[in-house]
Parts: sequence; C-alpha cells; structure tokens
Amino acid sequence: MSESVSALIDRLCELIAYRLDAEAVRTARRRHGDVMAGRETDYLPIIVEAPVSETAEWPVFDWKQRFEDPEKSLYMQLKDTVLPRAAGGGDYIPGVRPDLGTINCQTVFGAGYRVPEHTRAVIDSYVPKEQLAAFEVPEDISAEGVIPRMVEHLTHHQEVLADRGLGGLISVWHCDQQGPFDIAAMVRGHEIFVDFYEDEDFVHDLMSRATDVYIKVTRLCKRLNHEGDGPGNALGIWMERGAVRMCGDSDILVSPELHERFILPYQKQAFDALGGGWMHYCGGEAGYSKPEGLHLHELYARVDTLAGLNWTTAGDWIAEMRRLSELGLVHIGTVPREPDEPLEDYYARVLSAYDRRWGLIFGMTWGGGPQLRAGEHSRAVEAWREAQDRYFGS
Repeated sequence: MSESVSALIDRLCELIAYRLDAEAVRTARRRHGDVMAGRETDYLPIIVEAPVSETAEWPVFDWKQRFEDPEKSLYMQLKDTVLPRAAGGGDYIPGVRPDLGTINCQTVFGAGYRVPEHTRAVIDSYVPKEQLAAFEVPEDISAEGVIPRMVEHLTHHQEVLADRGLGGLISVWHCDQQGPFDIAAMVRGHEIFVDFYEDEDFVHDLMSRATDVYIKVTRLCKRLNHEGDGPGNALGIWMERGAVRMCGDSDILVSPELHERFILPYQKQAFDALGGGWMHYCGGEAGYSKPEGLHLHELYARVDTLAGLNWTTAGDWIAEMRRLSELGLVHIGTVPREPDEPLEDYYARVLSAYDRRWGLIFGMTWGGGPQLRAGEHSRAVEAWREAQDRYFGS
C-alpha cells in the first residue's frame, strides 16, 4: 500500500465516522458518568472490540516511528484502538493520546530514556540522589524533558481530528503521567525501597515533588485538550469531575503500612487537586511476574476522589469485585471467562458481584473487556443488556 499516512488517516476517519454514532457516545458518557459518580444507571457500560476486515492488511509502524512522528502515532491508535471499539457497538467513549510511554513526568526530573522499536519508550537511567534532593519543580514544566514532544503530539491529534469532523467525538486524553510513587521509583530506582528505612525525609520530599510534577503535567494536558476540571475522558472512562487516570504499578511492591505512610497521602493530594479519577495497576494475573495488589484496595478506598480501580488477580475475581463495591469503588476492566462457559452464563457470573446497576465498567481502552469468542461480537452488547434485565429486572 503506497498511500501516505495522511491519506490513510482520512480513510480511517471515514470508517470510524460510519460506525460511530453521536447519540450512542452521549449515552455512553451518561452511563459512565453515572457509575463513576456512584449512581445507578440504566445499563452497566460494556466496551467491546470487534474485528475490522478493511484494515487487516494496512501498514504497521513500530513504537520508535510512532514516538518520532505524531502522524504515525495517531494512525496506529485510530486503526488498532478506536476503529475496532467503535465497531463493537457498546459503551465505548473514543479517544487517543500523546502516546510517548511512561516517561513523561520522569524526564522532567532529568531521568534518561530510550525509544525501542518493540515497545513504548522506557526509562533507562536514574537520577542521582544528590540531584533529586536539590531538584526544584519549575513553575512551568512545558519545556522540560519530553514534555515539548508530548505537547506536539497532543496538539497534532486535536487539529487532525477537528479537521476531519471528529473533534467533538474522539477525545484527546492526557498523557501517561503514571502516579506519584511510580514517578519517584523510576527516577530514584530500586534504592527508594532502602530509603524508606534509611532516609524518610528524602522519600517524603521526593514524593512531594513527584506529586507536584504529576499535577502540573496533568493540568497542562487538560488545559490543552480543554477539559479543565471536567467533565472529561480519562483514557476511555468518562467522568463528570476531574477525569484523570493514575498508575500504581510500583505500589503493589509495598506493604500496606509503608503505602499508608509514604504513598497514599500524595495520591490523595493529586486526586483532590485534580477533581478525581481512577487508578490502574498491573500485577497479580495468573502467569504474570508481578505480585497481587489486593492488599492495598482498602487503602485506596479511603481517597474520596478515587472512584474506580483497574486491577488483576490470580484469585477470586467475583469476590474482590463484590468487596470493591462494598468499599465504594468501581471495577474497571475484565473478568476472566471459564473454559467452555456460555456467554449468557459468563455475563450472569459477572453480574453476580452486584445488587444494583452500579459498580462496574466492563472493559477499558486496551483490551481488558469481556472475553468474547469467535462469532459472539455481533450479539455481545445486546446479550449483556438482556442479562442485566434478567438479573436486576427490566
């Protein structure tokens, strides 16, 4: 295929516009907004990805190419994320982002990074302790680290989507800012776990600065995408206030006692300052190399402005979803499906965690939705809503 990337984006936008119903997006926003604000809704949201044959043979650009060229990054996000989920017909709230990986906030501190071809950019060198201790967060972070490139990608995506008539339907999210402790751990390195015991003041000072950077980078993004304090699209989850995503991938390595002392106050500070959001962490899934994070769920629930969690476990998903509901937290994500489990039985088991139409957004932006099999995509959404009518009453 010899078409330019710009021409391919034109074709993608046509395919997306054909499948993306403005009224359905408004309905999805209402449902997400209800659930994330603690209200019952008419149907618990579901996000389904359906195969799209038209783009199966289209070009693929590696992560280094996407990092260096916002046009190629936007193309890949539209092709691999927006179009299949728009085709799914569920409660998908479309969006793209300045997709530079997990390095944005860390480079403000001066952390080094590399841009491989096979994955997003990664931090590859830490910042010396003495340099971190002396670091002062600039009032304006827009010229620091990779932030200028991030801004270039964000504004590019906005302009291209607006030019093609999709600016009101496809959001441009904030970048991947990680979270206060992820930032601190990636600029300090593994030594931060020793610092917990040997230099508490340094850890608190670093966490305070990491929180400041997290807030400033997020506010910059939300000023540029015109979301402000909300409503907004937090990486595919619509919220009426705040609308930010935070990561806690490093949190799960820490005991509840250390988390409560060194991490939770700064997460609360960030969520409170930005109006609220939801938390993601990787770990715990069967066959995965990272540990569980369930030991932190009760701590997360103490943050009033934290509305939901995206998490995984090798244990009892339904029991933990029920516990999260009792704690006042929304489960954002998937539930593993049993071998040979019929779709209707699968849905009934998922719903068994709840006693009302609240507490679940079934699916999120990068997969993690209902585990469907070949031939099920066309009826997945209708079957989900019928299952709710049976379980909760129509």
